[in-house]
Amino acid sequence: MIDFLIKSTVSLSVFLVVYHLLLEKEKMFRFNRYFLLVSLLFSITVPFISFEIQQNIPVTYNNIIPQQTITTDTHPIQTETGISSEEQTNYWLPFLWITYIVITLILSYRFIQNIYIITSKTKVSKIIVYQNIRMVLLSEETLPYSFWNSIYINQNDFKNRQIEQELFTHEIAHVKQKHTLDVIFIEILKTLFWFNPIFIFYKKAIQLNHEFLADENVISTHHDVSFYQNLLLNKVSTSQPFLLTSNLNFLTTKKRLIMMTKITSKTRALIMQSLAVLGLLTIFLSFAFKPLPLSNKKTIVIDAGHGGKDIGAQISAEQEKKIVENIANKINLLNGKDDIEIILLRKDDSFIELSERVSKINKINPSLVISLHVNTSKNLNENGVNAYVSKQNGFYEKSKESAKNLVDKISNEKLARGEVKDANYFVLKNSKCPALLVEIGYLSNENDRTYLISENGQNEIANKIVEFIKI
Repeated sequence: MIDFLIKSTVSLSVFLVVYHLLLEKEKMFRFNRYFLLVSLLFSITVPFISFEIQQNIPVTYNNIIPQQTITTDTHPIQTETGISSEEQTNYWLPFLWITYIVITLILSYRFIQNIYIITSKTKVSKIIVYQNIRMVLLSEETLPYSFWNSIYINQNDFKNRQIEQELFTHEIAHVKQKHTLDVIFIEILKTLFWFNPIFIFYKKAIQLNHEFLADENVISTHHDVSFYQNLLLNKVSTSQPFLLTSNLNFLTTKKRLIMMTKITSKTRALIMQSLAVLGLLTIFLSFAFKPLPLSNKKTIVIDAGHGGKDIGAQISAEQEKKIVENIANKINLLNGKDDIEIILLRKDDSFIELSERVSKINKINPSLVISLHVNTSKNLNENGVNAYVSKQNGFYEKSKESAKNLVDKISNEKLARGEVKDANYFVLKNSKCPALLVEIGYLSNENDRTYLISENGQNEIANKIVEFIKI
């Protein structure tokens, strides 16, 4: 969410600066209208677009670390992380969400109410069709304004022909060019992203551009710039009936008067438009394409299975979740961190949902995921190391090869060599990278259990996994 807000705000800000510097003062109003709308759409969608540029670079690693038996005398490894197993409840996140929802609902209500107030006037007012446009004749004193497919106008002024034709032409342009759609669109965004003030500036830019478009239509129809300018000066007012309507009382009269006499050559317009499109493409390339690092360093995710309320296999007081947690932390401590980055999904006795594990894995995009588990069976004689991979994983063959090599590496005279099997476990099939699950022996087997729960056994297993990773 934070990533989305940062990227969208940066994109919106850049486009708005480009608009004010290059486009706003140029007479190319239709292009400007679509540039503003595309900028809004682009900025709220580009954070969700991602293309990875991947390069296959030959990687050579040092030889595997020397074979050795790790003891507490040679490697004093701390098995406890010092992190409390009880996670503190974070109350700020739900509080912020509740605050956001409440304010958004209030603003949504006000937005819908404003639309209702405007449209309800058609139920109590006389409606006629004038120049193929629906006219709503109001009893209240007001200058003409438009909303959707209607122009709202004072009934007496209309009957007494006290409204200049130029004003009709101005509002007709708003209706025919469907400017209300733009305003409603930006109002919806303002309602959803009320905490971001940049949408206020976008609304002002869009409404000013609407006035430029309507003024252009008036001048091209009536061909009298001076008369129209004087008319605007005589009619201008600081009051504005509704924020959602297009009306003459927009507080930008000076800019409009200047723009009426502005001349933009076709060459200049083409240059400005090209620069604006180039800016859009630059933002797209910056945000949408995610180059992978060119270094030789590879990332391995170690997923210690279970945790928290999910204890996994248990024989007497020995629990799977604690055994794999200890092995995972030992792996992390043994890693030299020169060529390999090891990331632990779980360092302490915390419960992590499977969907959250997969989400973290896919965000990291590692070279390999190793999910650590300990097996159990009703057959007390069943023993050894087995591994699982999923055919639904896009890197099935690579996962299978890695699983076979890991089983071979961990197996020894104390842990029998098992096999690699297919299983569509959630983490395996949903990880967008090579992934394997290894069952390091059977807790139900006395010999395996003795080795698994011993400090020396866990150290040896951790060392073998680090050796495998460094190959």
